[in-house]
Order: sequence, then structure tokens, then C-alpha cells
Amino acid sequence: MTYALIDNATLTAVQRIQGDITIKNTDTIDGDLVAFENLVQAILFYDELICIDNYKNEHSTSRKVSFDFIRFLEPDICNLSQAEAFAKSESSRLKPEIRGGKFADDDFKSFLEMIKMNIICTWDKRSSIYYLTMKLLGQPYTDEWSKYSQLSATIFNELSDVATTKGHWSEEITLVGSDGIPLTAETFNEKNSDLGGTTKALDMFVASLNWLAYKSIYYSASAKLLNADSFLHPIRHAFQIHWMKKSGAYGYDFTKRLIDSMSQSASDSIAEIKDYGRIVTTSFEAPIFSAWLVSESGSPAQVINAAKELKSTQPFLEIRGLLRQIRHAYDADSLKASNQLITKWSAELEKASTELKYLYGVKTNHGIPSSLIMNVFNSGAAITQSPKFPDFGFNLKKPEFMKSQLTKSFAHVYKSIASELTTVERLGGFRDYLSSSVKIDKDRVFSNQKVEDPKFQRYSSNWKRPM
Repeated sequence: MTYALIDNATLTAVQRIQGDITIKNTDTIDGDLVAFENLVQAILFYDELICIDNYKNEHSTSRKVSFDFIRFLEPDICNLSQAEAFAKSESSRLKPEIRGGKFADDDFKSFLEMIKMNIICTWDKRSSIYYLTMKLLGQPYTDEWSKYSQLSATIFNELSDVATTKGHWSEEITLVGSDGIPLTAETFNEKNSDLGGTTKALDMFVASLNWLAYKSIYYSASAKLLNADSFLHPIRHAFQIHWMKKSGAYGYDFTKRLIDSMSQSASDSIAEIKDYGRIVTTSFEAPIFSAWLVSESGSPAQVINAAKELKSTQPFLEIRGLLRQIRHAYDADSLKASNQLITKWSAELEKASTELKYLYGVKTNHGIPSSLIMNVFNSGAAITQSPKFPDFGFNLKKPEFMKSQLTKSFAHVYKSIASELTTVERLGGFRDYLSSSVKIDKDRVFSNQKVEDPKFQRYSSNWKRPM
């Protein structure tokens, strides 16, 4: 059996698309559609879906009813509390820093660069006081600006589950001027100072990044303990990759190759298996199943049920069987000795990918949109050797249905959130169909994300100062 570990952020996004939860900012819709497709792919490509039930008691029952096809694991019974403590400890070590207007700490700087989100912070005047204000660096009302707004809204959405799930988040941040002088609360409280500190929007953005980091680490650790594949909301993938590199699980060269591969257009990629020694990757192109399913089923609310039916058809039985063979060969360490196996299965993956695209691809003005799915397999032994991803000193209490599991490895599924957002945007009428059940709150907010033209980022005026 293969297991996909789904996070609660994905399930919340699905409920927003189905109209079960209202939204206040329409910039979040495309990010939710990416997560919606992600869940559909998990249904089709895995035998079982599991989710950690870390929702608060008053919300847990309704979530289980809404997603009755997912097996929910109680963290206390499964002894996952130490994974939670580990994630809190690791995420509390993250120290966000803005220096000279840009994120300068290794963790969040790397994350923002990976998702191709350019940010500048400047002192903007309000009622004679200057507040540090976050802005998206780009030209207003361009495709680039639209992408930044969607990425920003998706990151802010990380806090949407704070009230219902457990976790760690913080608004703390280190501020350093371009002159190298730290800016503290004492600086802002000085009698003659006209600086008022950070805006609430910047505080919330930092809190969202911290929450995203905590959850990415928590699910990475849990995937290792459960020998399951993490299949998280794609906004979390970039930080997962950064943290796995930081933990020693991924080397620098491998991380660079992985990021470069994710940056390719899905249509320019080929299905393949690559052996990097202790790490093996598989990648293949898949059509946007949710677009095909909504056109066949007639409603976004019926897409999940339609996906569950499609799962039992021959093409998906075959590709799941192929993916199981690859995993078992990796567990047995037989891939290293067999280039013939890798060549054979790469060809079979390519053939399956082409067939799925032919059967379930939808035609738009931009051709047949597709998604590049990358699996990175890490054996439990390989991760245990790394200095910052410890071998937890306790026995995991696996639920009965997972006790017969034979696999020794786990994998992380990765996608480029920027590429996925572009793909959703190019769905055209299918995008409108998929978002037709979305309910917008009567107190909706319109995106008021500030934008800075790159050529003016270091200019001063009566209402703005560079940091």
C-alpha cells in the first residue's frame, strides 16, 4: 500500500472551492484551485490518503465527515507529539530578518527566491509617522503583479487555520537599516523619532511565514515517522525543499538540480527516474484532472467523488502499480545496480503520462494544461544520518491499517507553486467552471497590496524613505 499524507491546509482550500467555507479575498482562489487539483492527484495516484487530526475538538468531527474517504490519525494515539515538539523547536530557531528593505535571513530569503516572489520594504508615511511597509516589487497591473498578489494571498492564507489547528507562529522579526544599524522598539520610542515600526500587514506576513515553516517541518517529520509520502499544499513545497537541504537530507547540488527541474515547463519535461545515490527522484507530467472532472461531473462539489470513481479504472491501477514497483526496488536498493530497470520504468512512466494526457487532458487556447509532479524518495536510514533530522527516540504506534506496510522509505511530492498558478490561470473557461461554487463573504476585502516600481525602490520622497 502507498500512503499520501495530506495537510489540513489542502482540505480547507478544497472546502473553499466547494463553497463550504466563504472567502474574503478573491486573490486566494487560484491558490485554492492548485490545492484542489493536488488532492485529486493524491486520490488518483495513491492507494490510501491519511491526515493528522490536529484540528481542535469542536471542528474535528465535521472535517472527518466532509472527507470520509481519508483516514484521520490521532496524533496522541500515534505518538506524534514528539514530531510536534521537534517542529516547534526547529521553527522557533528561525529568525526572520529584514535588512535594507529585503528579507536577509537564510530561511525566508531562500523561500521567497524559490517561489520567485520579489519584495521590498520601505518606510511609508502615515499621519506624519513612517511605518515599515511591505511592497511587491514590479509593475502594477501586469501578469507578474497578478502572480505576486496570488502568491502573497496564498501565504497570508496560511493563518486561516490558526484558530482551528495547533501550531507555532510568531510576529517577531529583526530589523536592520541599510547602514547596518539595528532598529528596535527603543529606536521607535525615542522622543524625536518619526519611525513607527512595522505595519500590521507586515507583521501578519511574517507570522504566516513562521506558520508555513512550522507546518512544513512538522509534516516532513511526520512523513518520516509514518513512512508515508507528504502531499502538502504546494505553497509549502519550497520551504520543505529548503529545510530538507538545511537538515542535511539533500545536498547542495541535488537541491539545485531539483529546483531547476521544477522550474521547467511541464510540457518541456519528460517522465523519468533518476538515481542520486541515497536519493531517487521520479517525475512525470499529468493533465489537470480537476478541469476534466468538473466538465464531466457538472459541479465542483462532485469532482472529488468523480475522482474516487476514476481511481479504480485501468489506467490508474496500472500507474499506481508502476509507482509501487519503483518504491519497492528503491527499498531493496536494487535501483543502483540496474540502469536497465531505470530505463524500463522511465519509458513506462512516459507512456502512462502520455496516455493520461490523451484521455483526461482538456483543450484550451494554450494547448492542454498540465502539471509536473516530482517525487523525491529518501530512505529512513539516510535521513537518520543527517545532523538535524534526528532518529526519534520512541516507537511510533502505527494504526492497525498501516501495520502491514512493508515500505521502509518515504517521499516528498514537490511542485512549483508559481508554475501551478500560471497553469490555473491558463485554464480559461475551465477555471471559471471550477470556481463557480466559491462563496465570497459579504465583507470581502479587495487586494490592497502595495507595489513598488523597481526603478524607484531606492528613491526618497515626502511620503517614502528607503529602509
